[in-house]
Amino acid sequence: MKVLKGVAFIVLVFFSSLLGTVFLLFPFIPLAWIQPKTWRKIADRLVGFWLTFPCALIEWVFGVKFRVTGDLIERNEPAILIMNHRTRLDWLFSWNALYKMDPWLLTSEKISLKAPLKMIPGAGWAMSSGSYIFLDRNFEKDKPILERIVKYYAESGNNYQILLFAEGTDKGERATQLSHAFADKNGLPRYEYLLHPRTTGFRFLLDMMKKENYIKNVYDLTIAYSGTIVDTEKKLLGGDFPDKVHLDVKKYKLDEIPEGDGCEKWLTDLWSTKEKRLKKFYEEEERLEASGDRFEWPETTSGIGYSVAFSFWVIATLFWIGAIYSLLWVKIYVACAVIFYVGSLRFYNGAEFVFLRWFEARRDNVDKAK
Repeated sequence: MKVLKGVAFIVLVFFSSLLGTVFLLFPFIPLAWIQPKTWRKIADRLVGFWLTFPCALIEWVFGVKFRVTGDLIERNEPAILIMNHRTRLDWLFSWNALYKMDPWLLTSEKISLKAPLKMIPGAGWAMSSGSYIFLDRNFEKDKPILERIVKYYAESGNNYQILLFAEGTDKGERATQLSHAFADKNGLPRYEYLLHPRTTGFRFLLDMMKKENYIKNVYDLTIAYSGTIVDTEKKLLGGDFPDKVHLDVKKYKLDEIPEGDGCEKWLTDLWSTKEKRLKKFYEEEERLEASGDRFEWPETTSGIGYSVAFSFWVIATLFWIGAIYSLLWVKIYVACAVIFYVGSLRFYNGAEFVFLRWFEARRDNVDKAK
């Protein structure tokens, strides 16, 4: 039964994201050229509405509980979110936590992800349409991408919170060995529950956002799991989910973070404190002490959001599948959408760069007209 539920979760998420990208996002793509700011608002809201669907499945079908504490993340202010990266799926479980705080955070959060994820049909295309940040984990290659994306965010007129995994990758076996080697080489302690953070990328992003006058706060997110730690998609497929996800948030204003090299030391010290918190969590009480304003959101999610998202995406997905099966013109339409997304990957490194190029072209034309 557990395996069947896991397979059902993967199938529903895959087809809903694939067909949602084709039938909901694709029709609005001309706006990315004609009215790029309008496109940005529509795409953000549609992607956020889809994110509510896996959130509903995780809580309703698998019974995962979420204990969310600390400071409220302000969705109307641009910010950096830094979070430890225990598993490859931390971002998935973080959506439920954000939804509890404020459902609109699902429309304003932008995640930095490994570049290959954009190639996943459906989910990858949707995240590209949402202009998530796909990185190669090579600083010299990623610098120009971050510069363009941050400028795009700022000029789009929207306030986004950028989720950055400061460790650079999840805490797998190989990454842990490399982190230990780095610690030994630099006279640092070995971490049991974290990887040593990559401070250069954090400093660059912070400085870039300051340069664009596009940051108000930095939020430190600490995530931990009770029960099964789901560190691979294979475990999801087998129906394994944690019993409870704990997420605590601490807000830092810009004047609390030192300038220059001091910013990197600040992050290193923050990670040292985070290691102690997680050590206490996993070895003693499985509870994160609430930070900052010490809010604690109810574990039971209230409201009709999950019901609406669940009903819509299940019914719409079945309807779209039926339409594809029975109508020739729908098959042709779907083929056009697939060609666009695949072609964007092949020739522009993803749909997000198509939209970015269009935005920059419109901006440059306006500047020339002045």
